[in-house]
Amino acid sequence: MMKKGANYGIAAMIFVITMILINGAAIALSIGTAVIGIIIGGGTGVDMAYDFLTNHLNLYSCMIYVIPGIVFLLWYFFAFIEPVGVSIFTDRQTRRLSPACFIWMAVLAFAIQHTLSLLMGLIAVMMPSAMENYAELMESSGVTQYSTVWVIATLVLPPLVEETIFRGLIMQYLRRGGASFIVANLIQAVLFGFFHMNIVQGIYTAIFGFLLGYLAWRYDSLLAPMTMHALFNFFGTAVVDLENAVLPDFMLGLIIMVSVPITVIVIVMIHFGIADKKWGRS
Repeated sequence: MMKKGANYGIAAMIFVITMILINGAAIALSIGTAVIGIIIGGGTGVDMAYDFLTNHLNLYSCMIYVIPGIVFLLWYFFAFIEPVGVSIFTDRQTRRLSPACFIWMAVLAFAIQHTLSLLMGLIAVMMPSAMENYAELMESSGVTQYSTVWVIATLVLPPLVEETIFRGLIMQYLRRGGASFIVANLIQAVLFGFFHMNIVQGIYTAIFGFLLGYLAWRYDSLLAPMTMHALFNFFGTAVVDLENAVLPDFMLGLIIMVSVPITVIVIVMIHFGIADKKWGRS
C-alpha cells in the first residue's frame, strides 16, 4: 500500500520539478543574456543582447524546453520504456493507432480550437482584465513569428515535452498509485492548467489537457496526444491567423458554431473506434 501511495508523491514531485526547471531556465537565460551583453559591450551590450532575445522569442522558447525535455524524456525512458524493451514498447504504442484515428484527431483539433473560442468569449465578458493580460501575453510570445524555429518551438517541443510530463509521467504514476483513469486524468489536466501560469490559458488548457489524457488512454499511446497537441497549436496559430486575414466575420462565426457539434461527433467517433476496424484496430 505504501509503495502504491509513493507514486502519488512521485507525480507531485514531477510537477514541482517541472515548474522549477521551466522557471529556472527562464531566469538563467535572462541572467546569461545580461552577462553576455556585459562581456560584449557593457551596458550597451546588455541592451543589444536583450533586443536579440526579444526579437527571437521562439529561440528563447526552445532553449527553455531543452533541460526539462532532457530530464523527463530520460526519466520516461528508464521508468517505462527500458523495463519492457524498446520493441515491445513501440508495439504497444502503435497497436491501436490507425490512419483513421489521425484523421479524426485532425478534425477534432480544428473543431475544438474553434469551440474554445466560445469559452474565450465568455471569459472576456466575465474577466475582461484577465483576457486583456492574456492577449498581451500572446502578442509578446512570438507564437506568430513564423519560421523554422517557430515550428520547433510551437509544434515539436511543447507536444513532445509536455505530453511526456503530463500524460506520460504524471498520469501514469497516478494510475500506478491506484487512481482511476478519470481521477488521474482530472488531476493531470488541472496541473496542466496550472503549468501555463495565467488564468485564461489555465482554464482552456485544463480542458484540453483532459481531452489529451483521454486520447492517451483511448489509444494507449503518447503518440496520439502528441499529434493532437501539435495539430491544436498549428490550428490555433497559423490557421487562425489565415482565417482572420481572409474570411469575413460571418464565416468565422459560422465556423465556430459548426465546430461545437463537430467536436461532440468526432469524440463519439473516436470513442467507439468508428473506421478503426477497417484497418484492424480498435
